[in-house]
Amino acid sequence: MGRIADAATALLSDRPLAPDELGRVLAEAGVTRSRDPAAAVRRALRDDPRVILLPDRRFASLAAALTGIELATIVSRSAAERGYLDVDSDLAPIAALGVSQVQIPAGVRPGDRLVARIESVAPPVISVAPAAAFHRHPDDEALLGAAIHAQIGDWSAHTPWASTPVAPLGLIVTSVAAGRATSFRSAGRPLSEVLAALGYELQLGWVGARGTPWRSITELEIDAYDDDVADLMAAECLEDAAEAQGRLVSLLERYAPERAAPGRRLHARILARLGHLDEARAILVAAFAHDDPEDRYEAVLLAIRQGDLASARRWANDGAARAGHPDDAEVLACLDDIAGDLDAQAVFLSARQWLPAAEKPSDAAEQLAQAIIGPRRSYLVEATVEELFDDIDPTVGAALIDAMGGLGEAGRDACLACGEVLRAPLDSVARRAAGDRRARRRWIAGLVDAAPTHAWLTSREDAPDQQQMVIAVAKEAKRLSPLVVLFDHEQLDGAVKDAFFLPDIVAPRLHRELLGPMAEMGLPSHPIAVATAVRLLDDGLRRSASRRWTLPSSVHQPVIERIERWVLRRQAASTRDAPR
Repeated sequence: MGRIADAATALLSDRPLAPDELGRVLAEAGVTRSRDPAAAVRRALRDDPRVILLPDRRFASLAAALTGIELATIVSRSAAERGYLDVDSDLAPIAALGVSQVQIPAGVRPGDRLVARIESVAPPVISVAPAAAFHRHPDDEALLGAAIHAQIGDWSAHTPWASTPVAPLGLIVTSVAAGRATSFRSAGRPLSEVLAALGYELQLGWVGARGTPWRSITELEIDAYDDDVADLMAAECLEDAAEAQGRLVSLLERYAPERAAPGRRLHARILARLGHLDEARAILVAAFAHDDPEDRYEAVLLAIRQGDLASARRWANDGAARAGHPDDAEVLACLDDIAGDLDAQAVFLSARQWLPAAEKPSDAAEQLAQAIIGPRRSYLVEATVEELFDDIDPTVGAALIDAMGGLGEAGRDACLACGEVLRAPLDSVARRAAGDRRARRRWIAGLVDAAPTHAWLTSREDAPDQQQMVIAVAKEAKRLSPLVVLFDHEQLDGAVKDAFFLPDIVAPRLHRELLGPMAEMGLPSHPIAVATAVRLLDDGLRRSASRRWTLPSSVHQPVIERIERWVLRRQAASTRDAPR
């Protein structure tokens, strides 16, 4: 940790010391030559996990203060059902070790007495054992009462709640234990019982005078946790964010249950980003008991990510069946869109299994036309055409298209799709085979009429080294094809580092599944004009080409061709209102 920190920690193993006293001793020992030894000590110990700053501004060794402490508690019904104890009440000092829950031994029932003992601080080891009875320790209780009074003083019910004095119980107990080596080393009464006898109340690990307006203070605590989680996610400290969000959910479930559901879903999303997919899924599945369609929607997205399409399809149906309230209209639209997309993908994948070779156009034309129009989603139609005509001989391809054009309405719609997707010379052949007509199927019209209509861009103030842009290409049935673009300003001088199209989705899914998560990670996006977005994209791709940079996504999709097809050649002259 550093010479000063190590020497200071050794001194603190005997007793807490103020920075001035620590600085003087270390200066006399030659450990520091700073002109301000106390300031040097503060800097050295500021983030040292072995040390804790007490309320009286003295430093103490965390190990010396907490090792051997015994804390009594009575098991509540909810704790017995969960199988663990929270550390925001009788076990508050344990929170200083970074532990938020303590496992309960098997067979423990509501009302049983337990004693938790801190066996070790680094790593944290806590043993839990039954207790036959609790006993008073008057000296410890008196010292605790004096320490609390020193922190919060006198209070009356007329004090404005915003200035109501409260103090962290865990830190106060730690300060008492640090100053007296025998304090709390033998289990006494539960801290909540001691505080009640002294005229205090305990809530969320905070102690205050009887009558403290906890509801208002709890709201402040919840807001503080919200801010902490947002900051941690923006800083990409996802492990810490997941831990903080888990604590927040526990808090909400106990004191603001009406706000717990969104908190659980955010917790699951953070865990999913960390790759803890099974843990995230377990949280969402457990929440199904609340019959909130939002939980099933989040679970559907996770199941798709895991490749469990059967569960995703079933949960989409279940969620839609529970979305009967007018307030559920948006999530119902999302679930219906996902269900339809899963069905379309199943048709697409099935068709790929029996597609005939195109070397015999007259024999293959009808089956291939059905394969093209079958998926009922324009982006899958596009993928089918790309796959069918990949590296095909132009003469064979032209004959195949002509054969499809003679098959009636279905064949002509297939030709229209080919005319929009294929490059010269086959695009002209396909348009001629389709004739002068409009598409009869809306998912074919989605290709014919596709055009970029909306765009969003993140600010360089949020991430100076890179920007993300989203361009939405309007398709059939008010669905959008999102193009995600990453500009690299640090290594590629503003060139496009990568870009890719996502499957077509309805507008609410665009905000929920793309723009919203970007904002959660500290990268909010702002609407920009489509013309500006297209200009930025074109310039970025030119820079990529000049550097001979290949987009990584090109391995999985012909992204450059799709960008040219749907964005650069089809820039909308005007835009509609941004999708909501």
